Order: sequence, then C-alpha cells, then structure tokens
Amino acid sequence: MANDDRYTTELAHLQRTAAESRLRAVECQLSLAFTLCAIAETEIRYGQPREATEVMNKVRHHAETIRVHLDEPNHLPRTAISELRKQLTQLKKRTEEIESSLRQQ
Repeated sequence: MANDDRYTTELAHLQRTAAESRLRAVECQLSLAFTLCAIAETEIRYGQPREATEVMNKVRHHAETIRVHLDEPNHLPRTAISELRKQLTQLKKRTEEIESSLRQQ
C-alpha cells in the first residue's frame, strides 16, 4: 500500500513538472511570435512585403500550435491557461493589424 501511495505521489509530481516545462515552451513560442511580428513590421516599413509575409506565415504557425496546446486536456497548468489565452488574443489582434498593413502595400 505504501508503494502505491509513493507511486501516485511521484507520478503526480512528474505530471506537474512536465506541465510546467510545457508551459515554459508555450511562453517561449508566444515571445517568439511577438518578436516575429516586430520583424514583419520592420520588413513592411522598409518596403519588403514578401519577407514580411513569410515571417507572418511563421507567426500563424506558432499561434496555431499554441492554440492546440491550450485546448489539450492536462497539457498545461490550468492556472496559466487564462493568461495564455489573453496573450494569444493579443497576438491575433497584432497579426490582423500587420496583415492589414500588408494588404495596403
């Protein structure tokens, strides 16, 4: 019985640790996506719409990957999901603004 309790405790600890590691990875993906947005804006400012479009394709890929992970049960700590969704919404808004700028080119 004691071994079962230790096993359950250790497994829960490992699952929390894994979720925290995945959270850090998602946070890095969000940070990268916002950095890519800044790069795309710079490309637009310097008259490089093709390069900006390529960068925005990467942003869309990151956003979709993040969205999938947010919807995956027990993939991330529940306490972090709300804030990540807010950031993803901000990323979507910024993406739409950049894409609007590209259409005006």
